[in-house]
Formats: sequence, C-alpha cells, structure tokens
Amino acid sequence: MTTIKVLTVGSANGKLAELFAGVNKINTKFGPFDLLLCVGDLFGEDNTELESLISGEIKVPITSYFMYGERELPDTVKERIANNNGEFCPNLFYLGQKGSINTIHGVKIAFVSGTLISPIDDLPNTVDILLTHEWPESVTNLSTQSLPTKVKGSEHIANIALAVKPRYHFATSEKIFYQREPYQNSPSPNLINNDDDSQMQFGHPTWFIGLAEVGNTSKSKWYYGFNLVPFVHLSPSAFASPPDRLTECPFIKRKRGFGDDSSGGNNYFWNTGDTSEPSTKRGKRNNHEYICNKCNNPGHHIRDCPEQTSPNKKFSVKKPPKNYVCNKCKQAGVHYIINCPDYMCNLCGENGHLVKDCPNPYKSKKNHNKTATPPCWFCLSNPKTVKHLIVSLGDEIYLSLAKGPLIDSQDKNISQVPGGGHVLLVTIQHHPTFRDVPIEDQVNMMNELERYKSSLKTLFRKYNADMVIYEVSRAGGTQQHYHLQVVPIPIRFNSNMIREAFTKEASDSGFEFHQMPTSLPLHYFKVDLPDGTSLVHEINPDEKFDVQFGRKVLANLLGCSERTDWRACKSDEDQERLDANKFREAFTPYDPMIERS
Repeated sequence: MTTIKVLTVGSANGKLAELFAGVNKINTKFGPFDLLLCVGDLFGEDNTELESLISGEIKVPITSYFMYGERELPDTVKERIANNNGEFCPNLFYLGQKGSINTIHGVKIAFVSGTLISPIDDLPNTVDILLTHEWPESVTNLSTQSLPTKVKGSEHIANIALAVKPRYHFATSEKIFYQREPYQNSPSPNLINNDDDSQMQFGHPTWFIGLAEVGNTSKSKWYYGFNLVPFVHLSPSAFASPPDRLTECPFIKRKRGFGDDSSGGNNYFWNTGDTSEPSTKRGKRNNHEYICNKCNNPGHHIRDCPEQTSPNKKFSVKKPPKNYVCNKCKQAGVHYIINCPDYMCNLCGENGHLVKDCPNPYKSKKNHNKTATPPCWFCLSNPKTVKHLIVSLGDEIYLSLAKGPLIDSQDKNISQVPGGGHVLLVTIQHHPTFRDVPIEDQVNMMNELERYKSSLKTLFRKYNADMVIYEVSRAGGTQQHYHLQVVPIPIRFNSNMIREAFTKEASDSGFEFHQMPTSLPLHYFKVDLPDGTSLVHEINPDEKFDVQFGRKVLANLLGCSERTDWRACKSDEDQERLDANKFREAFTPYDPMIERS
C-alpha cells in the first residue's frame, strides 16, 4: 500500500508568513508531508504579505492547493493563476470554485469554495478528501462532542457529503476546531452484493474535521495532519474492521414505523427503512460477526477459508463481486481478468496466467508473418534483454534498474537509495510512444505507471530523496520503446533549483520549455519535477534533439558530469546483480504489484 502524508490548514486570512512558518515547523517535526491543503480563505482583506509570497521571500515548502471561503480572491491572485494555468507561485496551486482533481499521489479531492446557494449535479462518487468552506447541516447529529455554539451548516454541503462519501471532510466556516467521531456512510446501491467479501458494500467511514483560523486568539487548533492510503491503492477488505466510536450517518433520518416518513421534506436525507431485524443474508455482519461466503462458518475471511483450493486465490474461478470490473472487456461482476476471453499475456500471447507467471516469456505474441524488425533491447521477448536488472513486473509495465545508471550505487553523497535508485518504467508491449498504445489499454497502463511512481516516491523519501522523471517521445520510429527514466535527487535540490538547471541548459542548447499543456504534442521531451509540475519542449520533426539531454542536466546538477554517457558507466554483471538485489529488497515493501493481506 502507498501511504501519503497530508496536512490541512484553516483560513490564513492573509497571514501568509505566520501560516508557512507554522507549516515549516509542523513539517519538520511530524513530516515530511506530501500534500498541503489550504481550506477556507488563504488571502484576506489585508494582503500586504502577498508580494513576499510572489517574490519567494515567503516559501511554500510542500506541494499545496488552496481555495477560497468568505471572500473572493484578490485581483492580483486571479490574474496570476489565470496566466499560469492555476499556479500562483512555486508549489502553490489554485483548486477552483468547485470540482475534483486527482493528485500525482493518487489522492482524489473534491472541493467547493465559497458559499453554495444551489445544489450541485454530476458529483464524483467516493473521494478521498472533500474540502468545503461551509460546514454541512446536521453534522453534529449523533455526536457526543460538545460545541460552544449551535451550528447551522449548509443543506447543500450535507447533500454533497452524502453523495460523494469522502473519507475525510474538512470545513472552516465555524472558525473552530471540531473533530467528529467517524460516521458510517450508506452503501452505494450498485455496490451491494451478498457474495462480496469486501466491507466496501456496507459503506466506508468518514471523518469530519472543522478547522480554526490561523493565529486565532483562542489558540484553537488550525491544522490537522494524517496518513492516507488513497482509494486507488486500497485492498477490498480495507474497511473490514470498523473504527472506534463509529456512529451512524448524521445526515440520515430513519423511519419510525411502517409508512412514517420522518424526512421532514428535506429531500437530500435518505430513508433507510426499519433496521430492527438482523440481517440473515450470507456474508453480512450481525453484531460484527463475519460469516465466510465460502463455507458459511464464522471466524475467518474468505481469503483464509480452508475450502478455498484455488492455487491463485486472487484470481479464483469463483464468480467475482458485482463491483469488480474486468480491465479488458469492462464487464462488471462476470469474471476476473485472468478468466477473460479477451485477456492474454503480453509476453507469449496466451491466456490463463499473468505476465509475472508466464511459462514462456521468450515466445513473441506478434504475428510472425509480419515484416520483422530489428530486436528491441527493452522488449522482454528478446532473449538478449538484460533481465537480471528487472525488479518488478506488472501486467502492462515493468520496473528495471538502468543499464549504466546515472547514479553510482557506491557514491552515498549523491544517493543513499540501495542499488543507486536510477530506474526505468518500461511498457511490456513494444510501443514507440504512448500515443501508439491502443486506447483500450491506455487507462490500465497509466494506472500502473502512477502506482509505480507513487511507490518510488515513498521509497525515495525514506532515503532523503525526491525524484525527477523524464522521457523523450518521438513518433514514427521503429526502434523507440516507450519508457520513463526515474532518478532520485537529494532533497537539498529543490524543484526551483532543478527547474533552473533544465531551463538554463535548454537556453544554451537553443530551445525553451513551456508549462504542461492540456495535451502533449506528437514529439516532445518532458521532465516532471518533485513539486508535481512539468516542463515540456516540443521537438520539431527535423530537430536534432539530444536524447541524453535529461541525463546531462541531472549529471551536471549532481556534480557527476563524467556519468553523462551511460556507456561509460556500465558495471560488470556481478555488480549489476548486487545492485538489483539491494534495490529489490528495499522496494519490495512498496511494490504495488505485490498483493498484501
């Protein structure tokens, strides 16, 4: 699982120096945090510190997102974010008035700025974090926590919270700190399935937290930090054990008797009917006792059932739950991907096994009647590919240490990551560029790429390093094989320093970078910086672009310019195996392709 450290703060009201000084202290003492969320009003009536933030005198130490609460954004802020695609200054990004985003860490965030005067349609379902200025109406129902004043809250925000089912909900309108007991969300109708071993069908819990203002005179808490495993990385049984002090959903009013609707006309409240009778359906809980769906006996989950005889429990021939969607044919609840008639191994072209279990990895699935192309050194079907450097194998992507790496594994001044840490993320199938990947496979491929990136970032942080990712894409070539270069960078090199190094080298080479466009051009070089921003250079078809440009910039930045050419950095096979084994041992606890109970 990939754990993200998130820090949320209440309204700063223009006290920017005090806010980020406090964030620095919190980050030093309890971090490092991956994400900072500024709820409510970051700016205020007095914005004398705005120029200090713009100039860099006040630094934003963490990738941060902000919204607005009681007051609209200052004109200066509006102008800057409009001209910079939402970026106000390095590390600080504007969320917007309302909507949702997915961060590079896989965290899904929904947000509503300001005061909501009408309902919102097309809401996302099941998000990690919901940010609103207003508190939801009735959120204090069923809670034992006392408050100094009566809270009214917003009916529309309650409606949103009920619909999107956030794991965490933060709001600021009451200007006090309030941490409610977790409440149980109602199950989504399309998830209810008596044969599903997952407690997701019963609804996951939500933690609601109200935040006070930064620098408030009552010393009420204005920040909240927590660890989060995003939904995208959670196992189905993540919510099998309910948290302590769990209450029913405060937004639900139940019927008191047959035909007695006590909803009071508030149509956003759900009526769940009479719940006095205990459930007798298979797999459901009665007094928190779990009944195995395989043998109908209590005391163990289905994955541990002694009657489960399939050698691969994850891909049993047993019919999957209704909420399981096959990544190949997109049918729900019909079969697992391993049993899909459209699924075949990306190495040998046969079905019945995953790539990592392929019994014949050197058999090419390609049609041998087609015109043969020279062997590609990245294709696993090529027997000459250096496979002892491979660390992890997914369905669409494999992770390998680089041949002739930029990082010398023996130089601990540059990288303390075991094995050095310079790795490649490579498509298993031969695709010259991402555009050449079939549309139906692109979603699965990007999902695996993001999971690998998130795991690598977590590993590198353990060794005081961030990461830089770069790629070269040139359409139309036959020998290119789509891959990403991932390099650990000591945290002493911040994103501004790295950005400046790439920008200067580009200028010296006669081209320039641009911010990440809405869609990538056909030919490009792209570098992703630790703060989540990207620099892109569109490569002209007739341009003689140095494919080692990214490596050259990083080699000069790290003080190892002698390692610009990978051919001069090759080690003997024994050292390569040793480095691969060291990195594999360090990466295994974070490997997203390894199933963990």
